[in-house]
Amino acid sequence: MPAKNKIEPNPIAKAIISSTVERSMKEIEEDPRRSIRKLADLGRLFSNGRFTTEVYALVQDLLHNDDSPHYTTIERLLRHTDRTALKTFGINLGYDGLNIGGKIARSLDETCPYRIPWVISLRLNSSLANSLSVTEIENIIMQAKRKGIFCFSIRLEGSLLPLGSLTDVILRHENCAFFLMLPEQKLGAIHQEAIQRCKNVLYLLPASSGISSSNAEFLRKMKIFFGTYYIYDDRTSEEWTSGKKIHESLEAEVPFVVLVADDSCSKKTQKRVTKYCVSTRMHPEHPVFLIDQIGDIMAVDRLRSEKENGCFFEILETGDLRTDTKIITDFRHTVSLEQLLSVACPD
Repeated sequence: MPAKNKIEPNPIAKAIISSTVERSMKEIEEDPRRSIRKLADLGRLFSNGRFTTEVYALVQDLLHNDDSPHYTTIERLLRHTDRTALKTFGINLGYDGLNIGGKIARSLDETCPYRIPWVISLRLNSSLANSLSVTEIENIIMQAKRKGIFCFSIRLEGSLLPLGSLTDVILRHENCAFFLMLPEQKLGAIHQEAIQRCKNVLYLLPASSGISSSNAEFLRKMKIFFGTYYIYDDRTSEEWTSGKKIHESLEAEVPFVVLVADDSCSKKTQKRVTKYCVSTRMHPEHPVFLIDQIGDIMAVDRLRSEKENGCFFEILETGDLRTDTKIITDFRHTVSLEQLLSVACPD
């Protein structure tokens, strides 16, 4: 049987995008508002799908308001962040993850009995004897890329011990975008060195932590791309939806806060938090960008897949599988990602 045409990134298109983004970031220094609008306009030239068209339209609408706090967020981001990291992460997320990845996923759609998510979430806790391992995580990544998945959210829990091995894996997959949540532990010299090696990562520190404040000082000094994350449940979610918690993030001057629903959190609470995050982005009052992990992953998935419902897929440190509605127990020793997706995300 003849092989089907293989969908791969176009190195020329990627080089043009890289050059354009690089030039546009420099222009932002001279005239932030005009240049940011121009970057959004240029982005539309490279968009050729429902997802990218809608996102760039949204960006343009937001930035037509000269008083938008999003300008302050972007200016801070450029001032405190290495531009190679911003460019690399952004292109890996947008071009490889959503554009090329979306084409690969849709090409497999007819023959797949399961959904192909745009991002896979994973957890690692080296203090647990049976935790998912770094080796297993890389195995998942290699299988995922063949299905058009180039984006990964990894939550490192308990200890920073596996960080060096994890950054080795990240470096081997330089065309992927990683969201890496770090535990509440002070970064030592060996951890700092590991973090500085990777340019395709958005690092996330635990919010409202004294240790995180110390770690943030180092990350900002070294111009590392970072934000914070906060794990909420049915009881603590109101601290965010009432607007109280956002002020702590303003003091930290972080550009992004990712809100992560605890495993026990109800679907009703998750929806309420997602709605709050969307509202703060559409009608911004403060220079911080709030993201709800499950809700926003599913919203992007709906646009990329062009299906009615979004898909969320997470492999917990115990090996259990989590979707937006349920936890499915112990599939950790299943080697095939295909089997895991068939169980958790049937189409």
